[in-house]
Amino acid sequence: MVTKTKRVIAMILTGMMAATALAGCTQTTNTTSSSPAGGTESTAASTDEGGSEGGSEAAGGGDAVDVYSKEMTENIKAKMKEEAAANGGKIELKVWCASADLKFEKTLIEEFKELYKSDDGSYEFKIKASGAIGEPDAGGKIIESPKDGADVFNFADDQLSSLVEAKAIAQVSPLFNKNIAANNTKETAEACTIDGTPYAFPKTSDNGYFLYYDKRVYKDDSAVASLDDMIKTAKDAGKNVYFNLGNAWYNAAFFFSAGVEIKYENGKQTTTFNTDEGLNAAKAMCHICENAGAGFQGVDGGSGDNTAVEKGFTDGSLAAAVIGTWEGPAIKKAIGEENVGAAKLPTALIGDKQVQLESFGGYKLIGVNQFTKYPVTSQALAYYLGNTESQIKRYNERGLIPTSTEALKDEKIQADPAKKAIEDQTPFAHGQGSSVGGKYWAVKGIPGMGSEIYNKKGQVSDDELKKSLANIQEQIDN
Repeated sequence: MVTKTKRVIAMILTGMMAATALAGCTQTTNTTSSSPAGGTESTAASTDEGGSEGGSEAAGGGDAVDVYSKEMTENIKAKMKEEAAANGGKIELKVWCASADLKFEKTLIEEFKELYKSDDGSYEFKIKASGAIGEPDAGGKIIESPKDGADVFNFADDQLSSLVEAKAIAQVSPLFNKNIAANNTKETAEACTIDGTPYAFPKTSDNGYFLYYDKRVYKDDSAVASLDDMIKTAKDAGKNVYFNLGNAWYNAAFFFSAGVEIKYENGKQTTTFNTDEGLNAAKAMCHICENAGAGFQGVDGGSGDNTAVEKGFTDGSLAAAVIGTWEGPAIKKAIGEENVGAAKLPTALIGDKQVQLESFGGYKLIGVNQFTKYPVTSQALAYYLGNTESQIKRYNERGLIPTSTEALKDEKIQADPAKKAIEDQTPFAHGQGSSVGGKYWAVKGIPGMGSEIYNKKGQVSDDELKKSLANIQEQIDN
């Protein structure tokens, strides 16, 4: 009788080797993410190639499997040997990741190489990691020229549907997906899936923004409840609150909160910018920008958000910033970990009411190129980069919040104020995959209007705002 372990091994290896059998999907295009963090999916079987077991397992479920057992490791190494033999005795992979993550990701790659090194010298790994194409751009670059793209790449979850439609990303094998479903939160597994088929490995659960602040300026969360109050406190302290209104990812907070609809469904981007709600959002930004340079900083000055925030906390010009976990380590280094607070976004004056600011929220994922010459190796690497142990190490090194349920139990992660801030912001966060597509990010008028409002210190007439909103709406509608 064939043992369960051997059936599982057969399932994963058959699935991996069937990478080129990826079935076509009908998902819609969403080519570019504006997530600012310097950001794989893996190859998998089609149900035809993977057998009847693979079809149901591809959608998740079942108990986790010990991927790193001796038997499983040896079988994967045997398939790696076959891949090398079919490619001149070499295993050469390209990996794309965020520039800020590059040093850390290279340490994981070295661990992977040691784990799966050849026992008989029949192959060696040549894995080149690059931070030149990060999470915001990886999906678009893979779609543009998949055969020239990385074998393994990191990306934001709103790019998944376009990667699937372009047939540029490989399905996750049934075995690895069993572990994704068993070891990660339910929401994470769903973010990796299109129409019941898994296409990505989870990496982090913090692809969104919230508030970091200096506890020496703001004594507790009640002091950061209102953006107006925060700006006044910062001004009195000779500092600023940073909130980049010249970025469509961040200034969407005002539009969402004012009631503007921003949806991406069935390949179509719909919004209601050119409405009273849109005007209220723009006027709310005008109100905030009356404090430009005197308690409020609303653009990055051309340096990029990460650089602007790091510099501001280091030189003492910032008291708080709307940013994400990727800047947590730099902020802690700048002002001391004991002085770092984190909270959900504050309220803002919209119309005549204080309204809770909303946000984008989502996940960072790992994908495998459908056209990789090394489907087994690429999928095993993608899984390794996102497994529980790697997620914990990534948090300790980079401050990025895991998706693994086991990793989330870690005492240090549980105590991180950023984790609580993300949880508190989640009810007010909009998933990028269901909100925006490539067309949204291509409309330059969205960040442009925010920059203009800031540069004019909020002195923009209603007629000018209406004209800008109508222009934005026209570009999206057409």
